[in-house]
Amino acid sequence: MKTRQHNMRKYSRFSMLLITLAVAGPVLSSCSKMLEVDSRHIVNEENKWQDINDARSSLMGVYGLLRSAMAQDNGYWLYGELRSGDFSPVNKRDIEVIIHGELNSSYNLVQKLSNWRKFYAVINAANLFIENSSKIVVLDAQYTTLNNRIDIAQMKVIKGFCYYLLARTWGDVPIWDKSYEGNFPNIQASSEKEVLAYAENQIKSVKDDLPFIYGSETDPVYPTLNYHGFNRDKWNGVLFNRLSANTILAHIAAWAGNYLEASVYADYVLTNASKSGASFNLSSNITNANGFFYNSSNSQLVAFPFKWSESEASYEGHIEQLTLASPLVSKAIPDIYIPSDRIIQIFNEKDDVRFHIDNNGSPSSTYFSNIGGQYPIFSKIKVIREGVSGADGSLPLFSSAIVFSRMEEIALLRAEALVVLGQKDLAKGLLDQVRKSRGLQDLPNELDLLDAIFAERRRELLGEGWRWYDLVRYKKLKRNDSEFNKLIDGKGIFWPIAQEILNNNSKLSQNSFWK
Repeated sequence: MKTRQHNMRKYSRFSMLLITLAVAGPVLSSCSKMLEVDSRHIVNEENKWQDINDARSSLMGVYGLLRSAMAQDNGYWLYGELRSGDFSPVNKRDIEVIIHGELNSSYNLVQKLSNWRKFYAVINAANLFIENSSKIVVLDAQYTTLNNRIDIAQMKVIKGFCYYLLARTWGDVPIWDKSYEGNFPNIQASSEKEVLAYAENQIKSVKDDLPFIYGSETDPVYPTLNYHGFNRDKWNGVLFNRLSANTILAHIAAWAGNYLEASVYADYVLTNASKSGASFNLSSNITNANGFFYNSSNSQLVAFPFKWSESEASYEGHIEQLTLASPLVSKAIPDIYIPSDRIIQIFNEKDDVRFHIDNNGSPSSTYFSNIGGQYPIFSKIKVIREGVSGADGSLPLFSSAIVFSRMEEIALLRAEALVVLGQKDLAKGLLDQVRKSRGLQDLPNELDLLDAIFAERRRELLGEGWRWYDLVRYKKLKRNDSEFNKLIDGKGIFWPIAQEILNNNSKLSQNSFWK
């Protein structure tokens, strides 16, 4: 018992150190070397790959690196929400150039966002785990072949997810199928299509190895009370499960324009949601300071929590850093906001619980504060410290999760796929299900269903990192915007490659749109 308690303490201390280091922005930038937190040395060199604790620490280290890559420089939102999006800047020129698509700007923020090194750090660490973790099975009887297979499956899903993120952000990128030590390797870029196919194959090869719930005796794949020493309360919404894998596959397929596969994967998630305990959410839970974005849960199909209870709260890496202001936090004005006239344009239906104008002409909203002021505050996500409503904002630490997908999002993605496939009745049923939960009536039959689905995604997923990527998929389907068509055809929808990356890899060349 004492040995087990010591091992748990060892894991807790080490995993927290990894995550703390990984979240720090400067850790993920350097010259031509690997990370200062070397992804080949996630476990101490003398002891790594010896026992189950090394496997657990390495596993959590890769998740920590991935979360850091998503959060660094608030990249998840700056990539997804700003370009041609609904937010406007307040005295932030570096943010303004992103909104206007001036991505070859010399601003430091733009240059850092153009650098994909952070995602390859994750891929390298995942490859290292895949190559070495099976050694532990021979050395430690506690670490079974099944446990190792499930751990490796998670690493392959993480790799697939990273390549999807790289492909939708930069288009053509190199594929690393093994780990590297020292300098990043000189590998030429594969086409966006090849990268997406690789990502899909990585996840498809292991998705059925993943449990629905980690640390549950009723799970059909791995029925055990504890997984890596903890039950489901520890792991729900933290580790990628079988629903996570299928969710990512649905998005890979949709981005590639393979809507039949997108529909199948999304349907699997919706049909099997109860096996993981995933469910749809009331708007009041989504916007509650201690609701959906505060507590990790399997309803967060793909997410990266910052748990207050585990001292993971931070200032950077949360949308609140950009959107909140007085009186919610001690900041006079937000960095970004949505003008009132645009809010009214987006939420243009009566009785929408997220925002509507009531019969007296007064605004009512769960998404916004200070609506009558010069800068309406986007307060849909407002997890300040421990998530207590009305918490004193003098110490602006945030503990909200980065949520890539939830049930409402995947339902709307399947509706999108079904429209493309000509199954409009099924698509409308899914759309109306989401609309009803937000106080809206069924969609009138005469309206353009695809337009309505993307309008609903715009409302429902506001501030969750989807606006630019939704716009790209919508414009690809419609092909009715000549200027946007030029962006698509000329690869202007992607970010330029950072000069640092080009300097260190002679086999790469700049995206032709940004030369």
